[in-house]
Amino acid sequence: MRRRPYKQREKGYVFDDPLLGYIKGYDQLEMASRNGMELSIEVDAIRYALFPLRDVPVPDRPGYVTHERNYFGIECDDPALKQDLERYFTDEHSFYRDDLYGQGDSVGGFLEDIAWQLLITGDEFYMIEWDEIDIKNKKYHFPVDFEYLRNETMKVRRKRGEIIGYSQKYSLFTYLKEKRFKNWEEKEKPRSFEFEKDEVIYCQYPFAKKSPTAQSFKYLRPIKKFWQFGIDQSRSGVEVESHYLPLERARYTTYASEKRKYDIARAKVRTIFNYLMDTNGPQMTQYYDIYTVIRYKKYLNDFRDYLVHEFNEQVLAVVAKKNSFALAPKLVYNGFLSNAELDEALKNYSDGTMTFDQIVEQIIKKS
Repeated sequence: MRRRPYKQREKGYVFDDPLLGYIKGYDQLEMASRNGMELSIEVDAIRYALFPLRDVPVPDRPGYVTHERNYFGIECDDPALKQDLERYFTDEHSFYRDDLYGQGDSVGGFLEDIAWQLLITGDEFYMIEWDEIDIKNKKYHFPVDFEYLRNETMKVRRKRGEIIGYSQKYSLFTYLKEKRFKNWEEKEKPRSFEFEKDEVIYCQYPFAKKSPTAQSFKYLRPIKKFWQFGIDQSRSGVEVESHYLPLERARYTTYASEKRKYDIARAKVRTIFNYLMDTNGPQMTQYYDIYTVIRYKKYLNDFRDYLVHEFNEQVLAVVAKKNSFALAPKLVYNGFLSNAELDEALKNYSDGTMTFDQIVEQIIKKS
């Protein structure tokens, strides 16, 4: 089954709306998340740590490894159905689906793509296209396409607090400017759509009302100031006769004082992201260093649990309903130390039954 050509889709657009993106502040958040001197390190590190490529030994070739991230399986009472569901949803090399997960390539990559947007804007919408799939002469109604919908154009419809559907609407400015509204068909296409609940995957950042990027935005000023100070200080040493105010200020400001302001701001950002502290930043005790690493790994576990739970509730539960399964199958994953194991390791380190080297070798390197 191949994706339906874009111009043949019944509803929903995936291109952005610059006006709404600017009004809602999403453009600034996305720019900060892509800037290596601002927040891209934290955003990308967490995104790619959720289901990373791992080395798996090749049984019949000692010393060789293969690289994969197939952490997933399907939990289902019917063995035959379980096999078909795993062929379609979790087999990294499945030929039954065609680019279902888009650039994510696999279910792990797809969940990482969702996480990336949650870390930036705090919410995420994916349009689901459903169709009939034939797996070994058995017919199923499965999703055949997940397409990202720009969240500045989306709105959640609720009734008595419960989600009943979604709306998409582009600004009049974008509608008049964007040629794609006019060139796909002979008649102009509408700039708004209504989606049923089972036509969209909707996720929110689960640990705070604002995304980590939005929470960190107020700390970008001292971070950007430090990088600009480095440029001005270098220029002040070359342009010795220039009395341009920023260069004069840089001449009488110490690197250490500006670096300290930067380090404090960066540390606050990384606390918001639950990420590891910068090795060139403020010095920490050995205990706090271990504590920070374990906190980060527990945060990744909680994030994985949320993403898998939403996939089960918004995809596989709907699959069960559309195909009249007796029980809804569930996506499951393994390959990481649990929060209980991480807590136990920190306790053992705290009471002295586990050394620093042991916790690094047994916990940090293996989780």
